[in-house]
Amino acid sequence: MRRVWWYVIGGVLVVLGLFTVLGFALFSAGGYGSGDSAVFTQECKPQEIGPSAGNANVEGQARGKGYARRLVVRATDKQSGAPVQGAKVTVRGEMDCPHFMPLYEKTLRETSPGTYKGDYQLIMQGHWTFKVVVRSEQGGSTTASFPLELKIPA
Repeated sequence: MRRVWWYVIGGVLVVLGLFTVLGFALFSAGGYGSGDSAVFTQECKPQEIGPSAGNANVEGQARGKGYARRLVVRATDKQSGAPVQGAKVTVRGEMDCPHFMPLYEKTLRETSPGTYKGDYQLIMQGHWTFKVVVRSEQGGSTTASFPLELKIPA
Protein backbone atom coordinates (compact mmCIF):
# COMPACT_ATOMS: atom_id res chain seq x y z
CA MET A 1 0.00 0.00 0.00
CA ARG A 2 2.89 2.31 0.80
CA ARG A 3 4.34 1.79 -2.65
CA VAL A 4 1.05 2.83 -4.31
CA TRP A 5 1.14 6.19 -2.52
CA TRP A 6 4.66 6.84 -3.78
CA TYR A 7 3.46 6.18 -7.36
CA VAL A 8 0.50 8.55 -6.87
CA ILE A 9 2.71 11.33 -5.45
CA GLY A 10 5.29 10.84 -8.23
CA GLY A 11 2.58 10.93 -10.90
CA VAL A 12 1.10 14.13 -9.50
CA LEU A 13 4.55 15.79 -9.50
CA VAL A 14 5.15 14.76 -13.12
CA VAL A 15 1.74 16.14 -14.19
CA LEU A 16 2.39 19.44 -12.35
CA GLY A 17 5.78 19.71 -14.04
CA LEU A 18 4.21 19.19 -17.48
CA PHE A 19 1.56 21.85 -16.81
CA THR A 20 4.25 24.30 -15.71
CA VAL A 21 6.32 23.75 -18.85
CA LEU A 22 3.26 23.98 -21.12
CA GLY A 23 2.09 27.13 -19.34
CA PHE A 24 5.40 28.88 -19.95
CA ALA A 25 5.44 27.75 -23.59
CA LEU A 26 1.89 28.95 -24.29
CA PHE A 27 1.93 32.26 -22.42
CA SER A 28 5.41 33.45 -23.39
CA ALA A 29 5.00 32.88 -27.16
CA GLY A 30 2.91 36.07 -27.56
CA GLY A 31 5.77 38.60 -27.69
CA TYR A 32 8.87 36.92 -29.04
CA GLY A 33 8.21 34.16 -31.53
CA SER A 34 10.62 32.79 -34.07
CA GLY A 35 9.13 34.49 -37.15
CA ASP A 36 9.38 38.09 -38.33
CA SER A 37 5.65 38.62 -37.89
CA ALA A 38 5.98 38.12 -34.14
CA VAL A 39 8.04 41.33 -33.90
CA PHE A 40 5.15 43.42 -35.26
CA THR A 41 2.10 42.54 -33.21
CA GLN A 42 -0.84 44.73 -32.27
CA GLU A 43 1.14 45.80 -29.19
CA CYS A 44 3.93 47.30 -31.33
CA LYS A 45 2.83 50.67 -32.60
CA PRO A 46 5.11 53.62 -33.29
CA GLN A 47 5.13 56.47 -30.81
CA GLU A 48 3.19 59.61 -31.62
CA ILE A 49 5.59 62.26 -32.88
CA GLY A 50 4.84 65.87 -32.00
CA PRO A 51 6.22 69.16 -33.31
CA SER A 52 9.78 70.21 -32.57
CA ALA A 53 10.35 72.02 -29.28
CA GLY A 54 12.56 75.09 -29.49
CA ASN A 55 13.26 77.96 -31.89
CA ALA A 56 13.54 75.87 -35.09
CA ASN A 57 11.33 73.61 -37.17
CA VAL A 58 13.07 70.26 -37.61
CA GLU A 59 12.12 67.57 -40.10
CA GLY A 60 13.92 64.27 -40.49
CA GLN A 61 14.00 61.17 -42.66
CA ALA A 62 15.85 57.85 -42.61
CA ARG A 63 16.53 56.98 -46.25
CA GLY A 64 17.73 53.71 -47.70
CA LYS A 65 16.97 50.02 -47.22
CA GLY A 66 18.09 47.42 -44.76
CA TYR A 67 19.91 48.25 -41.56
CA ALA A 68 22.20 50.95 -43.00
CA ARG A 69 20.33 54.25 -43.29
CA ARG A 70 21.18 57.78 -44.41
CA LEU A 71 19.67 60.32 -42.02
CA VAL A 72 18.60 63.66 -43.48
CA VAL A 73 17.59 66.47 -41.10
CA ARG A 74 16.36 69.90 -42.22
CA ALA A 75 16.24 72.78 -39.74
CA THR A 76 14.57 76.16 -40.38
CA ASP A 77 14.03 79.12 -38.08
CA LYS A 78 10.44 79.20 -36.74
CA GLN A 79 10.08 82.97 -37.10
CA SER A 80 11.78 83.72 -40.41
CA GLY A 81 11.73 80.32 -42.13
CA ALA A 82 15.42 80.72 -43.00
CA PRO A 83 17.67 77.63 -42.89
CA VAL A 84 19.56 77.15 -39.63
CA GLN A 85 23.19 77.17 -40.75
CA GLY A 86 26.31 76.18 -38.83
CA ALA A 87 24.40 74.32 -36.14
CA LYS A 88 25.56 71.24 -34.26
CA VAL A 89 23.02 68.50 -35.06
CA THR A 90 23.10 65.22 -33.13
CA VAL A 91 20.86 62.17 -33.58
CA ARG A 92 20.31 59.16 -31.35
CA GLY A 93 18.31 56.08 -32.39
CA GLU A 94 16.07 54.33 -29.87
CA MET A 95 14.04 51.21 -30.48
CA ASP A 96 10.60 51.43 -28.84
CA CYS A 97 9.22 48.00 -29.70
CA PRO A 98 9.42 44.99 -29.31
CA HIS A 99 11.58 46.27 -26.43
CA PHE A 100 13.54 49.40 -25.56
CA MET A 101 17.10 49.69 -26.89
CA PRO A 102 19.05 52.95 -27.18
CA LEU A 103 21.87 53.17 -29.72
CA TYR A 104 24.77 55.56 -30.15
CA GLU A 105 24.68 59.33 -30.68
CA LYS A 106 25.89 60.58 -34.06
CA THR A 107 26.77 64.12 -35.13
CA LEU A 108 25.48 64.97 -38.61
CA ARG A 109 27.35 67.26 -40.99
CA GLU A 110 25.86 70.16 -42.92
CA THR A 111 25.68 69.38 -46.65
CA SER A 112 23.72 72.47 -47.74
CA PRO A 113 22.22 75.44 -45.84
CA GLY A 114 19.99 73.99 -43.12
CA THR A 115 20.36 70.36 -44.30
CA TYR A 116 22.38 67.89 -42.23
CA LYS A 117 23.20 64.30 -43.23
CA GLY A 118 24.94 61.24 -41.87
CA ASP A 119 24.93 57.46 -42.03
CA TYR A 120 23.38 55.48 -39.19
CA GLN A 121 23.60 51.71 -38.66
CA LEU A 122 20.62 49.98 -37.05
CA ILE A 123 20.96 46.47 -35.66
CA MET A 124 17.54 44.83 -35.70
CA GLN A 125 13.94 45.06 -36.86
CA GLY A 126 11.48 47.08 -34.81
CA HIS A 127 9.94 50.49 -34.28
CA TRP A 128 12.71 53.08 -34.05
CA THR A 129 12.58 56.74 -33.05
CA PHE A 130 15.39 59.13 -33.93
CA LYS A 131 15.85 61.86 -31.29
CA VAL A 132 17.33 65.02 -32.85
CA VAL A 133 19.00 67.94 -31.06
CA VAL A 134 19.85 71.10 -33.02
CA ARG A 135 22.13 73.66 -31.29
CA SER A 136 22.53 76.86 -33.28
CA GLU A 137 25.59 79.12 -33.23
CA GLN A 138 23.49 81.80 -31.49
CA GLY A 139 22.90 79.46 -28.52
CA GLY A 140 19.37 78.31 -29.31
CA SER A 141 18.47 74.65 -28.95
CA THR A 142 15.68 72.60 -30.49
CA THR A 143 14.66 68.99 -29.93
CA ALA A 144 12.58 66.86 -32.28
CA SER A 145 12.08 63.23 -33.25
CA PHE A 146 10.94 61.14 -36.18
CA PRO A 147 9.93 57.47 -36.48
CA LEU A 148 11.08 54.54 -38.59
CA GLU A 149 9.43 51.12 -38.77
CA LEU A 150 12.17 48.74 -39.84
CA LYS A 151 11.13 45.47 -41.48
CA ILE A 152 13.62 43.42 -43.44
CA PRO A 153 11.95 41.00 -45.90
CA ALA A 154 13.06 37.41 -45.63
